[in-house]
Amino acid sequence: MESDRETSATADTDGGTTEARTRFPHAGELELPAELEGWEEAYPEYFQFELEDDRTEYERDRFWFWDKKDTTEPVMPWDMTISAQAWQIAMAQNTSRVFAIPPSMSVDIRVIAGYAYFTGIKVEDEELLEERGRIFKERSEYYYENYDALYNGIWLPAVKRIGNEIDDLEVPDELPEYVPDDVITEGKGQSQSTLQVVRNYNRLTELALEGWQRHFEFLYLAYLAYMQFTELSRELFPDISDDAIGKMVSAVEADVFRPDQELNDLAALAVDLGEDVTDVLTANANPEEKIECLRETEAGREFIDAFDEVKDPWFYMTYGDGFHSYKGSWIEDLEAPFDHLQSKVDRLQSGETLGRDFDALQAERDEVVDEYRRYLDPEEREEFDHAYETCMTIYEYAENHQFWIENWLHTIVFRKMREFGQLLVNHGLLADREDVFLFNRFEVAELLEEACGTWALGKDAFVSTRWQDRAAERREMFEAAKEWDPSPALGDPPEEVTDPLMQMLWGITTEKVENWLDIESDAGDETHLEGFGSSSGRVEGPARVISDSSDIDKLQDGEVLVAPLTNPAWAPVFPRAKGAVTDDGGITSHAAIVCREYGLPAVTGTGHATSVIQTGDLIRLDGETGEVEILEKAGE
Repeated sequence: MESDRETSATADTDGGTTEARTRFPHAGELELPAELEGWEEAYPEYFQFELEDDRTEYERDRFWFWDKKDTTEPVMPWDMTISAQAWQIAMAQNTSRVFAIPPSMSVDIRVIAGYAYFTGIKVEDEELLEERGRIFKERSEYYYENYDALYNGIWLPAVKRIGNEIDDLEVPDELPEYVPDDVITEGKGQSQSTLQVVRNYNRLTELALEGWQRHFEFLYLAYLAYMQFTELSRELFPDISDDAIGKMVSAVEADVFRPDQELNDLAALAVDLGEDVTDVLTANANPEEKIECLRETEAGREFIDAFDEVKDPWFYMTYGDGFHSYKGSWIEDLEAPFDHLQSKVDRLQSGETLGRDFDALQAERDEVVDEYRRYLDPEEREEFDHAYETCMTIYEYAENHQFWIENWLHTIVFRKMREFGQLLVNHGLLADREDVFLFNRFEVAELLEEACGTWALGKDAFVSTRWQDRAAERREMFEAAKEWDPSPALGDPPEEVTDPLMQMLWGITTEKVENWLDIESDAGDETHLEGFGSSSGRVEGPARVISDSSDIDKLQDGEVLVAPLTNPAWAPVFPRAKGAVTDDGGITSHAAIVCREYGLPAVTGTGHATSVIQTGDLIRLDGETGEVEILEKAGE
């Protein structure tokens, strides 16, 4: 085996030499913990790096980066169905075959122990670039010009249809002791019960993949519109900051903010209804106890009616990024909504206001836009206005899709999968319904067919325990994968990171890659970090490091949120924060967008803030320059 890193000797400031990395390890050079031996069995072969295969040379010739934006934690085998497996086809074909984005052919994906690695495939042939340019111009212009009709008239109804059809799929708790009489009297076919199980599982996976075809339909067009507006702004105003550009596209009425807005309205209603409601919401009790108490009074019942009315769809928010079934969701566990309501009622009773000052945000946005427009001549202003209007028309999709696909649809998908898991438990093949996610979608199909075959053998048929044994092994393996720290990248890095989407979405720049390679950096002594200035403002405050979404309620008023990334479910706690710092993500990341909407300073894409900063550290962040400084370590 080759060494984990190729190195070269470089002179240090004392005249000695130090080892400097020149590349990242290849997949075959990674040293995984012994507990992860055999992880490959859980994931489809075509998503694995081939160590001795005709793909090996292709894979080694490419630069792969860890997709920390979506796989900060490992993704369970079945959950890959609506992550990497869905992305590979839907994302790649969107750029290569559907819109023919000129410089970007597609993205290839591999998986190591549940973590996804991406590599971009560029288009360099001039004739092909010209051909794709013509196709892209025609197709993208149609979408930009007809966005409202396409989104509201076709896209959103289609996504809702997919979710509702999944919800309606019938999954029995267990197959019947004997088939119903109508199999005999109405000629429905002897295999009706088993066929329904197999058919409905196949339909679930088809619909989930169809949802992801919809996910990417507008996504890159939204980012490209932002990118084109950004490039034009920099051309017209060479000194313009990323934050100024971000402000010009703020004050977006995206659906991803609706759950927080609905909670604000519910908190206001509670205060209006009086102590019969507010005393219950602020009491030290669990959600079930609070609901029971509320149903005892007229005011409480009025509140519960309003609460129930907004739950679907707005409480279909996952406790994570939407790609991890084990995180759960608000609609299944009401702890988060009631915690947020308690906090919001307390704030209202203290005289505070809730939510974004949307009018003020719009006024500030329009003021910034008007200021820059004044410097342009008529021809430049026309070009600027066209790019700006195109961006503002479609940019809401950058956030809307997160609610409707990663949250609403995934909540329904995971819930239906648990029904299949329960069926397998009831037939003795699994011990826990959650274990169904430890198997990939092809294995689950095999599991269900075995359940049907065992049932067909009749009462007291032999049931193998091998699936339960395998689930126990994989559970241990998955927990070990959570503790593993993957390499940030694989292979030879490019001399310069030029892909704007890598920069905007993942926050990957040439400087960040060089930082990853710098073996001399000592995170324990580091006091200065740099990232993207994503939302302006300069603040100081104690840090609160949040590595898992389950800990988000630990954030206290006046603290600076420090996290690997943020997700839509965190929006209700953003008003508590003084600012935000993230490891990953660029100027179009969720953290950047949300902070601009809430007027919070933010620095995104620092690389490793959660490793350097500890809860309680006094830090300063500058959302204009992208700088973060540790002023005082906790306890010193």
